[in-house]
Amino acid sequence: MALGGLYTSMAGLETSSERLDTVAQNLANANTQGYAAQQTAAMALPYHGQAAPGGADVIALGEATDTSAGPVTQTGAPYDVAVQGGWLVVQTENGGQALTRDGHLAQNAQNLLTTASGQPVLGANGTPISLPALRDITIARDGSISGIPASAVGGQAQNFGKLFLAQTPAGGALRPLANSLYALPPGTAPQPAPAATVTQGALEGSNVDQVKAMMDLIDVSKSYKLETQVMGKTAQTQTALDQILMS
Repeated sequence: MALGGLYTSMAGLETSSERLDTVAQNLANANTQGYAAQQTAAMALPYHGQAAPGGADVIALGEATDTSAGPVTQTGAPYDVAVQGGWLVVQTENGGQALTRDGHLAQNAQNLLTTASGQPVLGANGTPISLPALRDITIARDGSISGIPASAVGGQAQNFGKLFLAQTPAGGALRPLANSLYALPPGTAPQPAPAATVTQGALEGSNVDQVKAMMDLIDVSKSYKLETQVMGKTAQTQTALDQILMS
């Protein structure tokens, strides 16, 4: 019986440790542009088998991404965009695709539109968006990009493509990468989000609820401490039982 309690406490301690890591990660990114909070889940399952101990195992179900929107702040910067109801699609270093809501964009030395961390932003045709030197840039609510080339005579605005605005995958099954990037589920491609809109001169912040995250931190810290105490008491009980049986 004591061993069963020890196994259960150890499993719970491992799950609490994973929850602590997740909460700490969320708090560390509470002010990161476009960051989507991570959530953990677990379930208890009884041990099986002829010699199975009493108690239950605690199985971690992995992390899930909270895809709800974060607060939008007006910046007035022409290359800043906040996407409502969708995600920007970017090209990763290995040539793959990822999603982000960090709309702090820039134009690199190769004239590509990129995220602040350097990932090329993809257009509706699935290729990186290339822009000439512009005197003015307008990003419409549907993601269309237009501007006046610095070399143009007469100041006529031209169209330079459209942002690929993607929808959240079914179930919100996104895996966090670095720099507020999120990998799509294996074997899937980004799908257009027809209802998504863009606000130029604005940025979406982290959707981490700092008050809730602090409460979660306190809760999981108490659980961790309690499980450690249970393990200690269980070990003492098992030692006492062993001594009785040996006497």
